[in-house]
Amino acid sequence: MLENDKVRVSVWPEMGGAIVAIVDRASGIDIMWRNPYGQPARSRVLDQPMRGGSDLYDVMDGSWYVSLPQGFFADDYFGAPIGTHGELRSLPWPVEKIERGARRISVTLVGRSVRTPLVYRRELILESGSPWLVWRETLENRSAMDLPVAWLQHPTFGGPLLDGARLLTPARTVRVFQADDPKALQLKAGYVGTWPHVPEREGGAMRDCSVVPPAGTGKDHSVQLTDFKAGWGCIWNERRGLGFAMEWDLEMFPWAWSWNCAGGHSQYPLWGEGHIITLQPSTSPVGRFPDLLRQPGALRTVPAKGSVSTEMATGFVTRGEGPWRGTVRGGAR
Repeated sequence: MLENDKVRVSVWPEMGGAIVAIVDRASGIDIMWRNPYGQPARSRVLDQPMRGGSDLYDVMDGSWYVSLPQGFFADDYFGAPIGTHGELRSLPWPVEKIERGARRISVTLVGRSVRTPLVYRRELILESGSPWLVWRETLENRSAMDLPVAWLQHPTFGGPLLDGARLLTPARTVRVFQADDPKALQLKAGYVGTWPHVPEREGGAMRDCSVVPPAGTGKDHSVQLTDFKAGWGCIWNERRGLGFAMEWDLEMFPWAWSWNCAGGHSQYPLWGEGHIITLQPSTSPVGRFPDLLRQPGALRTVPAKGSVSTEMATGFVTRGEGPWRGTVRGGAR
């Protein structure tokens, strides 16, 4: 756990270095969602048939994890079978180092892939008196070949801050994935337009996807955002005068996924429950890994025997428009 007088952050090293709670000390609000079907949290999948994403949903507690190396869908990665949202989310990330100073605490966790030559190094930094958690992340490639990856930050936001909230972010373009079964979506599959309005599949009414629908209304959606003016986003609650904000390196993550759940999916895995909104910076658009390989620029390359690094910052804010800390940057070395 990292904490100061502004924020408390709980980490689960044994389960992919997941962030399981980010709490605003003044209000007591935790921005992380709690999966009612994943509490108490489980670290092992069930000894049952695996399909329909069950390798993820068995252990999906609602935390913030990283999705690598193939993005969302279970797929083959250069001969390695990789499950839904990747392998690193379910491996232990040993704590490599903890540093405590008079005004600063940091923890470094390292996740080592079993099925690929990738190593994920995450340093979390919290300074005294600051609401901002700084994330310094490095993805290392131990192999002698360049490796293309689809790299996604996967926070899932929930709790009382969502009641009456909006998703504020300077994206200009919104896309809807061209699903194999368009009837599984509430929005028009394959649509491309101006954020935040997207036509609904039935009737064509334009839905404002920046609005977090009230719990139990049955409105669900999943969209991709891109063409950002800057790399930031905020779950903003005007009534509370409080929001949870993210700033990320736009060069590294030019896309972001956002999915919302307000009880519209009546079957597995949420059975009509869940009040969720996400904003998930990504190197890549939504797609199956073989398809992304064929799209120029759709994947981030980690050089042979090299690495790529990036920085991100998250925190509770009292104004909804960013940037708040200034631009965060990453790069290759």
